[in-house]
Amino acid sequence: MAALKTISPKRDAKLDRASQTPLARVMREFKELMLSYETGLLRSLEGVRNSDSQDQRARQQDALRQEACRLAITDLGTTYMRKHIRRSLDLAESQAKSAEEQLHVASTAWGMETESDLRSIHHGHFRLYSTQLFDTLGQPTDLRFGTLRFHASSMPSSNDLSLDSRCTAVELALNSSFFVADSSETLPYHCFSMPELPSLTNRGILSRKPEDGGVFPDYDSWLLFTFLGHGCLKVEIPVEMCADVYGGNLRGRENEEIVFWGIFVGDEAVD
Repeated sequence: MAALKTISPKRDAKLDRASQTPLARVMREFKELMLSYETGLLRSLEGVRNSDSQDQRARQQDALRQEACRLAITDLGTTYMRKHIRRSLDLAESQAKSAEEQLHVASTAWGMETESDLRSIHHGHFRLYSTQLFDTLGQPTDLRFGTLRFHASSMPSSNDLSLDSRCTAVELALNSSFFVADSSETLPYHCFSMPELPSLTNRGILSRKPEDGGVFPDYDSWLLFTFLGHGCLKVEIPVEMCADVYGGNLRGRENEEIVFWGIFVGDEAVD
């Protein structure tokens, strides 16, 4: 007599797909976190004498469960906020790095579109992004990166110095700090000039805080710009300067730069 085969019931394909959705994954993570927190809170009460009644103990367990739920929601929210910030940073940086790569492989001339990018650079600002800063500081969810704006300025021509009368001023906001730079302040020893075309050559300008009465800080505050075209630039900011702004584990480091990538936003795009 042939042995009867045990036929396992097939799982519903819809249930399989539902268990793999992003919402299902989030719910699994939430339940695991909540169980972990609840277990830890219950263990913290072990060995403690408790003469409370059964109703009081039940209320305590409910309170612990609510606290575990709150902690799990906070933890999960922070985790997904970090993922969202990282995706946004990666997207912005990939745009700027793509412009840098195109500049590396470009043969000679650039089109009029790229030239107009640099000609309109004074009619907007750059939003700054830095995965390097984000990771170095431990991926804080309240991190404010910053913006920068270029201004064209002029200085009286001098008969003694054969210098271009056109100068450039920079306004840089990092977190809650503000820095300014003016190329006329380092003349004739150092000249900062805006390129007419995108270039891989970095250009430095010395910055300071406006509230310091024109005095430059005692740490390195040179900003190194690389104008990549296509509405993108790279700015390297000394780690000592970033430490003054952001603190944390940036303090005590020197002789290195934190790389920021800038994406241009025209004034007409700002509400």
